[in-house]
Amino acid sequence: MNTPIAQIVALTCHGNAFLAGQSGNRFFPGNSTCQFCERVCFATLGWAFFGVARETVIADDPDAWFALLKSRGALGIRLACSSRSAHGVFACKRAGFVGADGAWIMEMLFRDHRSEFWTARWSVANQNAPHKRIWRVTYACVSKAKASPSSGQDLTKVTNELDEALKDIRAFSDKQKMDGFTKCFDEALDTIATKGRNRHGYHQDLVPNGLPPYEATMLLDACQKAYVFGGMGSWNDMGFQGEDQKAYERVSDRLFAAVNSAIEAAASSTFGSAGR
Repeated sequence: MNTPIAQIVALTCHGNAFLAGQSGNRFFPGNSTCQFCERVCFATLGWAFFGVARETVIADDPDAWFALLKSRGALGIRLACSSRSAHGVFACKRAGFVGADGAWIMEMLFRDHRSEFWTARWSVANQNAPHKRIWRVTYACVSKAKASPSSGQDLTKVTNELDEALKDIRAFSDKQKMDGFTKCFDEALDTIATKGRNRHGYHQDLVPNGLPPYEATMLLDACQKAYVFGGMGSWNDMGFQGEDQKAYERVSDRLFAAVNSAIEAAASSTFGSAGR
């Protein structure tokens, strides 16, 4: 799981905890997903003269944004990925391009049955910044609409789909003797098999401690190892011949869809969970 995805996941989970009344440590700068960020701010979009886009910062950091959402009557946050249902186009290949690993969007739901949709822009501020905090991240409200009902995804079903996709791709990886990737898949499978008792992901603070459901923490940890997609040297930067190539594309797209679905479902499941 790359850092932009990890951060929007963490914002969703920690934001839901805050809105449900669960206090915790400050999100910024201490959360691991902010480790290399100089700034993480939140803005609204408008238009200046001659059609030039204008951003107005309304919160200087995530903690101020959580408080602002609560003061405006926000109920919770759901996370969605536009590429979750992509099929037949070797979708994971696109994950090597900036912003092409799926448009991850936070949906803020408010008491008056309306929603706001927020997404992120990452830009390098200073390559030589102290402590490697080179990134400036801006989350912006890109649209508003009437809130749509959502029954949520069955976490057991999502877990089973991820487990099966991992076993499928793990068998291919082992056959091709790609030991590094096989280890990643083994660790993700271990997290699922032990129901989250064994955790292998880098980001151990995506979900606040004790926030139910436990499947959310388990799935997000497994997804960190299962998400092997990216740029040069990643899983989708390879090619094979003949039937092996067909098998590679099949297992890759299957895992890409399953891991995106699991991330989306796990993060969104924390909506209202602190009060359960």
